[in-house]
Amino acid sequence: MAVVELSKRERVERTCRLETADRVPFVPAIYEHKAALIGRSPSELCRSSELLYQSLRRELAVYDPDMLVAGIDVYNVEAEAIGCRVVYFDDSNDCPAIVEPLVARPSDLDRLRLPDPEADGRMPLYLEAAGALARELGGEMIVRGAITGPYSMAAQLAGGEAFVLATVEEPEFARKLMEFCAQAAVRFGAAFVRRGAEPIIFDSRATPRLASPRVFREMIVPVYRDLVMPQLKEAGARMIPLIIGGNTTAVIDDLIETGATQLLCDHGASLDKFRERCAAARVPFRANVDPVLVNRGPAEAVHREALRILDACRGQPGFLLGCGVVAYDTPPEHVLAIRRAIEDRAADSADSADRSLR
Repeated sequence: MAVVELSKRERVERTCRLETADRVPFVPAIYEHKAALIGRSPSELCRSSELLYQSLRRELAVYDPDMLVAGIDVYNVEAEAIGCRVVYFDDSNDCPAIVEPLVARPSDLDRLRLPDPEADGRMPLYLEAAGALARELGGEMIVRGAITGPYSMAAQLAGGEAFVLATVEEPEFARKLMEFCAQAAVRFGAAFVRRGAEPIIFDSRATPRLASPRVFREMIVPVYRDLVMPQLKEAGARMIPLIIGGNTTAVIDDLIETGATQLLCDHGASLDKFRERCAAARVPFRANVDPVLVNRGPAEAVHREALRILDACRGQPGFLLGCGVVAYDTPPEHVLAIRRAIEDRAADSADSADRSLR
C-alpha cells in the first residue's frame, strides 16, 4: 500500500494535531549557518532582508526542511530595537552581540519604549523576508518568524548575571521588566502573523541552569500563560512553539502550563520524561540531536543517533525531530544525515505496512 506523501504544511499540522502523518517532520535549527550556505557572514546576513531571503531559499534547497524560520541572531533583534547597541563582525563568522545592558535599576524602566516592529531596528527586515516567503510558500509549508521570549529579552536588556540576581533580590523589578519584554515579543509576533508567518519563541536563558525551577514557576510561567500566549493567539497565531534549550526536564510540567503548542526536548533532557508528560498533556514536542555531534560528525554517527531517537519515539503522537543550533562551519552532509534517518524509518514503516497486507 503506497503512502500518500503530504505537503510540508500538512505534515507539520497533522503532527501538531497529534494525528498520523506520512513521516516525522524534519526541523533542524538553522540560524547563523544560513550565512554559510550563501558564503556570507552572519553579520552581513542579519542586516539585509535580501540576503536573509536568499539564505532561506538556499536552506530550503539544501536541507528541504519541513519548516523555515526567519531568524539569525535571534536574541538581539528586539533588544536592539528597544535601544541596546549591537556590535557586528563583518570580518569574521561570529554572531553579532549586545555591547552593554540598557537597564540597571528599577527607575530605568520608565525610560523604556516598546518598539514598533514596522520601523525600529532590524525588525522590519525580518518581517520583509518572512512575509515574502510566506506569500510564495505559505500554501505548502509553514514559515516562522523568530521572536525572543521575555526572560531572555530581559536578560539582554539588564545583563545576564544582573538579571539572574534581580529575579532573587529584586523580584518586582524583574517581573515588571519581563512584562515589558512580553509586550515587545507580542508586538513582533503579531507583525509576523499579519504577514502570514507563524511566530516561534526562543527563550533559552530560561533554562533551569540560569532560572531556578522556583523562578520558572513563579515568574516565567505566569508571563507566558497570562500574557504572551493569549495575546499571540488573539493576534491570530495558531501554533506557537516555545524553544528553551538545555536540560529542562525539571520544569517540564511548568513548560506545559505556559500554553505553548509545541515544546523542545533538547539534547541532555530526558526523552523518556518528555514522551510521558507530553503524551499525557497532548502537547507536541521536538527532540534534538546533539549539535556538537552534528558539527563534528561523522555523518554516520549523526545518522545512528537520529535513528536511536526515532526508535525511542516510535508511535509518539506529536513528535518532530531536529537538532540543536547548527554551527556556521557544519558540513551539510552531517545535517542531512538526520533527514536520511527520518526517511529510512519512514521507508521501514511503509514496508511493514505492505507486508501486513499480503
